[in-house]
Amino acid sequence: MTINDPHRPGEGMVTFRVSGQGVDDITYAVQAPGDSGSEEQVTRPELPWFVVTDARGVGAMPMLTLTLDGPDAYAECEILTDGAPAVRGTVHGPAATVVFMARAAAS
Repeated sequence: MTINDPHRPGEGMVTFRVSGQGVDDITYAVQAPGDSGSEEQVTRPELPWFVVTDARGVGAMPMLTLTLDGPDAYAECEILTDGAPAVRGTVHGPAATVVFMARAAAS
């Protein structure tokens, strides 16, 4: 999957990218394992979608959750840490939910 984005993340940055159709909900966060409450949610995003966020922090772990809706729904997802691919995946299904997690980002 290739989604052009104008950002060139530097050290301690995470890029989340999603393309496809029928994506009902995207939730993303960069937080230490066990932490909660800093998730961001996007409902019915316009695709392709991406966001670049600061990931500096002790043990900060990028997480991306997608929920699909519709008979032909699918999504291609990518998490980049410091500009390099960390996780890529594809999900299909009329009511699928998937969680992607990457290794801890640079601190």
